[in-house]
Amino acid sequence: MSLPETNNGSLGSAETPGTGTNGGAVPMSESVSINGRESTRELANGKSISNVHGSIGSSSIGPTGSSSTGPINSQPSASIPSILQVSRPFFTAAELKYLHGQSIPEPRKLVYSQKKHQVFQFTFRIVKQLKFPLRVLATSMNYYQRYYLFNKFEDPSDNQDLLQDLEKDPFVIATACTFLASKNEDCIKKLKDIQTIANKLRDIDDNDPRGIYLDTQRRAIMGVEFRLLQAIKFDFVNGSSSSVSVDQLVVQFSKKLNIDYTNTMHSWLICFDIMSTPLCLMIPPHCIAVAIIIITLNVKPHELIHKYNKGEPQLSSSNLNTILESIDCYAQFRCPEPLVNEGIVYILDYYVHNMNFSILNEYMPAIDADTGKEQIFKFMDLKSRFNDLKILSQASCNDREWLRQDMYLQPWDYSVSAKGSTRFMLGNKRSRFESELTQVELDRKKKHTGPSSSSSGPVATGTSVPATGGA
Repeated sequence: MSLPETNNGSLGSAETPGTGTNGGAVPMSESVSINGRESTRELANGKSISNVHGSIGSSSIGPTGSSSTGPINSQPSASIPSILQVSRPFFTAAELKYLHGQSIPEPRKLVYSQKKHQVFQFTFRIVKQLKFPLRVLATSMNYYQRYYLFNKFEDPSDNQDLLQDLEKDPFVIATACTFLASKNEDCIKKLKDIQTIANKLRDIDDNDPRGIYLDTQRRAIMGVEFRLLQAIKFDFVNGSSSSVSVDQLVVQFSKKLNIDYTNTMHSWLICFDIMSTPLCLMIPPHCIAVAIIIITLNVKPHELIHKYNKGEPQLSSSNLNTILESIDCYAQFRCPEPLVNEGIVYILDYYVHNMNFSILNEYMPAIDADTGKEQIFKFMDLKSRFNDLKILSQASCNDREWLRQDMYLQPWDYSVSAKGSTRFMLGNKRSRFESELTQVELDRKKKHTGPSSSSSGPVATGTSVPATGGA
């Protein structure tokens, strides 16, 4: 059964502006004065869907949610920058590549990946010692990766400025992410307690009688947290205590499908490995959980090494196949099939390239008893079989010119708040452009030769394309 997908390379109940689908309002243009020039912005459903830079004497939100500008009086006034930005919880792989191209130089990409793995281990040990739930680790890694989408990955310089050096240290940034994640997940600890654990893990001697280093480190963490809040656009819905984390969803979905302990444990281990990847920036948690369970049911890990529930009978291969065939992603879990497929392709690609360094590899025998080969060959076989899965089309995001038009993806100016005003709003859509929409419509007409059926949901744009690696 074909399931609904988004038509804009983003996630959520998005729709093509101007179509009026689901009662959506047709976008209209409004001209505002920007540093003495006229600029046009799009408004949809009474809300701004892109950055709005205004040179104004005063600014207020009108009845429709648009920004009304104008001088307080007729006297000339100094330019005051004003920005209104809508949060975007998910990105396409093409958008992540574009953002990393701005923040991480090409020669530094390998260093970034290695450092991220070290940060993941470092954060996990902090979470473990402070007895935080695992969702704090997942949210911390989400924040850490989102931070480097809009901030440069740099080495500390030798300018003798301790504060600036600490603000560039990935481990200090990871500490700030853990601090913010603990507050967002209702597991609040004093910053001093987190600092003490973090410094102990790094063998940093903080027994300074004057407390200069600790105080400077604290100011650096608070400065990073301020920038992090703007990087996530003050969106606390994504990764909050009110939403269920992937590891919890994996267990709940496995219970719902009557999957035994061994296969549930295998899914949970995959979930733990995936926490350090950008998959959480691409698709929602429930879609990741379903993708993990589908992979487990295909792998059929009968020889998983674990300590608990060893006496529990395992499901046979035929029973696992029956469960797999009965899964309806959208009807049972409200997961659009292309998003689940996106997760499947990414996870398989991850294990094909990183199986020997994964946590899952430590719980699996070196040689699979059924095939007589290494475990990695199971994932390689699955990837070849799933090569033609129907995933989200990224045609609308592959053109760099279109990405340059998206003000959300441009470097963020943290000084605007000091010089003017910055406002953030929750959202789950991305702005679209006329040239982009035209290309998407042409691609849709070429791929769908039959009559299109009417639907009250978003227009489907997912296509069957060869599988590619993740961001």
